[in-house]
Amino acid sequence: MACRMNMEGLLGIFFWFLFLKLSTADSEFSDLEFKALVKQNVQLSTTLQTLQNDVKRRDDLITELLERLIRQEKRMDELENVVMFKDNFCKQCESRLKDFETKSSAVSNEAIIRTNTNSSNHTPVIKDDKKISRKERLLASIIPRNAPSFDGIVAFYAQMSVIENSPSAHHTLIFDKVRTNVGNGYNGVTGIFTSPKEGIYVLNWVIRMHSAEHSTELMLNNDQLGATFLRAKQGDDGSVSGLAVAHLAKGDVVFVRVHSLYAGDGDISTNTHGLPSFSGWLLH
Repeated sequence: MACRMNMEGLLGIFFWFLFLKLSTADSEFSDLEFKALVKQNVQLSTTLQTLQNDVKRRDDLITELLERLIRQEKRMDELENVVMFKDNFCKQCESRLKDFETKSSAVSNEAIIRTNTNSSNHTPVIKDDKKISRKERLLASIIPRNAPSFDGIVAFYAQMSVIENSPSAHHTLIFDKVRTNVGNGYNGVTGIFTSPKEGIYVLNWVIRMHSAEHSTELMLNNDQLGATFLRAKQGDDGSVSGLAVAHLAKGDVVFVRVHSLYAGDGDISTNTHGLPSFSGWLLH
């Protein structure tokens, strides 16, 4: 009996040690599995973070491309407006050139007739100074002036030699008497300065009136750069000037016109005592 109890005790001790061993083995296996899971989780987290960074970079790239597309579309709209504006001015120029050619032809024919008549009567020919000077002025306006070339210098200065009779809104003012045109950017027929190179420009215009009132605009393509207003009523005679500094790209056009929203009334005057003018130069 005692022997049996001892055997049972020994068996109990053995099974207890066996259970303890198995418990220890299970614990060690669980630790290894947990460590493997932790390592795998770290790898997955790293991969996920990498994917998130890639997605963010692509989102940023898409945003940048969309902004660039918007800027390009805006620039295209601006260029389309400039092209449309230049097309309209070309049509106006063609119309004015036809008028100039017609008037010049009429002056030439009249001069020839008078010459033949005077020759037959053996009398000296007396020139009509007003008509000749007008013809010369028209031809000088049609034919571009070749100004001296100075490296890096752009400057122009033109005066209005003919009264503008009651100009309407949107009417472009023509400063036909070109005094300076370094860089050949100004056109005395259209009254338009076309920027020959990119840079910062200073632009100035002077308007004179007698018993009239007008508002004028300095335009850069289709945008207003500046505006002036003068009321000279009841026999008053005065002038007003405007000044602007602007960045011009190559090919941008600048001109002076009667205000698009206010036509005013009366003439824009000019004579030897005061000539309206339009000028500008490349500052930098």
